[in-house]
Amino acid sequence: MIRMLWNDLLNLFYPNLCLICRRQLADFEPHICLYCLCDLPCARYHKRPDNPVLKLYAGIPQMREAAAFLLYEKDGTAQTLIHNFKYYNNKALAEYLGLIASQEMKTDGLFCDVDFLVPVPLHPKKERQRGYNQSLWIARGMAAGYGIPIRNEALYRKIYTISQTRKSHYDRHLNIEDVFGVEDGQAFAGKHVLLIDDVITTGATSIACIEALTGIPDIRISVFSLAIVTQ
Repeated sequence: MIRMLWNDLLNLFYPNLCLICRRQLADFEPHICLYCLCDLPCARYHKRPDNPVLKLYAGIPQMREAAAFLLYEKDGTAQTLIHNFKYYNNKALAEYLGLIASQEMKTDGLFCDVDFLVPVPLHPKKERQRGYNQSLWIARGMAAGYGIPIRNEALYRKIYTISQTRKSHYDRHLNIEDVFGVEDGQAFAGKHVLLIDDVITTGATSIACIEALTGIPDIRISVFSLAIVTQ
């Protein structure tokens, strides 16, 4: 009873607001109200025969499937959500978005034969600065939706790189070249792994991850990103 009264007082003075429209959330609405949840800018590129996400990885024989959940536009909904968990320590939001993304992907039959989820790693220095790897928390939501284990130690970032945000397409690829390494590659021989990232712009980061994995015998690789930047 006391706990309920305390929660009511907290909600009175510090109400939980929708991260998008700032409307007060109901008890059953985590992070986003139902109206905004239904209005998310979903990409659904994987439904198209000319899937633009998969095209980023053309010519990579190990590639199987690729998808992004949201369309990322400057000052748009996806940017608001991603900045909230990436820069404001809202790990629970990243996990929640990973979960609802997994529900859509499963409904569409994607990634159902994946053996391991592999988050794109941060350099240890960057992870210490931020406090966590946002891709790992997205993967936790995906893992809950699919029931697939996470192998967070599979990839590691060998080199600390500066932000890609203001770089050109060409410079992004140069900046990320030979940055990633693989731990215990034999554990992934003959397996289907799903790389998980927060935002795809040119695909440079995930392609660099794939290049680190392609030496593993009979590996199959798919890519999921929470959002993709609209061109």
